[in-house]
Amino acid sequence: MGILLINNYQYALSDDGISYINIAQKYLNGNFADAINGYWGPLISWLLAPMLYFFSSSPASSVYLMKLFSLVTGFFTIIGIKLIVDNFEIDNVIKRLMIFSLIPIIVQFSFYITTPDLLITCILIYYLYFIFSPKYIDNWHMGLMCGFTGALAYLSKSFALPFFLSHFILFNLFFYFRNLNKEKRIKIVRNLFIGLIIFFIISGVWIALISDKYGKITIGTSGEYNHNLLGPESLGHYQHYSGLVKPPNDSAGSAWEDPSYYKMKSWSINSWENFKFQIEIILKNIVNMINIIELFSIFSIVIIIGAIFLIIRSSTDHVSRDKLIYLLITILIYSGGYILIFVEARYIWLIDILLLIMSSYILSLLFKLNYISKIQKNILITFLVLSFIISPISLLIVDSHIGESTYNLSEELKINYNIHGNLASNNQLVNSEVIAFYTESKYYGKPKKTDDYNELNIELKNSNIDYYIVWGESKENSYFSKRYKEITNGNIKNLRIYYLS
Repeated sequence: MGILLINNYQYALSDDGISYINIAQKYLNGNFADAINGYWGPLISWLLAPMLYFFSSSPASSVYLMKLFSLVTGFFTIIGIKLIVDNFEIDNVIKRLMIFSLIPIIVQFSFYITTPDLLITCILIYYLYFIFSPKYIDNWHMGLMCGFTGALAYLSKSFALPFFLSHFILFNLFFYFRNLNKEKRIKIVRNLFIGLIIFFIISGVWIALISDKYGKITIGTSGEYNHNLLGPESLGHYQHYSGLVKPPNDSAGSAWEDPSYYKMKSWSINSWENFKFQIEIILKNIVNMINIIELFSIFSIVIIIGAIFLIIRSSTDHVSRDKLIYLLITILIYSGGYILIFVEARYIWLIDILLLIMSSYILSLLFKLNYISKIQKNILITFLVLSFIISPISLLIVDSHIGESTYNLSEELKINYNIHGNLASNNQLVNSEVIAFYTESKYYGKPKKTDDYNELNIELKNSNIDYYIVWGESKENSYFSKRYKEITNGNIKNLRIYYLS
């Protein structure tokens, strides 16, 4: 399905995706000093680099390869989900329909703007398979694989470090206190230490590298950036108000390649006002989290309530109760990490999948108890599957050919007007950066907001900007049209590009 549809989404690109591609290219070129980056997890760039080496011949082909990479990741995600589901002893009919419903879900995840969210989801699915496995306690390899997959998840996105540590330790404690057998307890402690040792060995190398680069101990700079972004005195993303910013190194396409260097105003919960502000953020994010979860399926909250009911129900067998507890605790821990800052649907794709597994398991339990008839069973399964696939199918339809117009514009600017060098724009930062990427230029962002166009001109000149892109009918056009050549001759609607060199 992905291969059939890929041409409709091959230009879905964001500034985040550009950063991952450029960092992968740095690894290929041996530029490791600049490739090491505290903001963007390295794993997706490491995995992409060989594909770029053998198959990429242009920026557009790099984006295409990213989509293929996402499809491969999605393929292994489905396999991982199948492994988890097999441990949950779900009714075969429900299992087949659940796997079928994953197809549009995973395809939509794959064709979303390039981010590591599908990769971390895939890796954490395998981690959950190992930690949920009935063989976990008796097999030390399971502890090792938990540590290994946890480290890979961290290398894909720094959020995985606090999630893995809290989740892995909590579940081992849960297993420990649930087992009174001394031999079992020794095995649980063994697995805990093996997992943590493997995790810290692998992740520790990366932590040491980025800590050395930025001159401070850090597991990643994205958390600090996002925390400061939401501060009480924040003006928003730095590039919207800072003025032109030179890319952090000679091979960088824009300053967004490493936001670690943005000097945003820091804040902490060191006062009552800031404490109240943080509580407001959390409450707002809880509401957002619920809304997003409901977008995954209109039955999401019902599914969670149903799980809680079966957990507290005295007649539920302990095996079924434990499995529902596993899923519910995982959802709570994973969502809890994001409500401290902010939530986007792509951040919690793992929860979407866990809800689908949970709902399938609950239905299987209900069928075993003979609470519902065969007709009711078929109706429930149908509604359940539809509830999870309506949103991804709708998004696939809406996003079809997304980014294609920007790519075509970039090709026109490169071929017909030879645009290259250092670019800046008055607006539309992401579209402008995408144009810079396709034209193999550098993007400096947008100048500081001012009504003094002479001051604006000086800022552009001081940053050695070659082309200034003016989107829309801006007053700036009257100033720049008198002083510089507008290279498109007005042939492109709502766009003027001035050659400043």
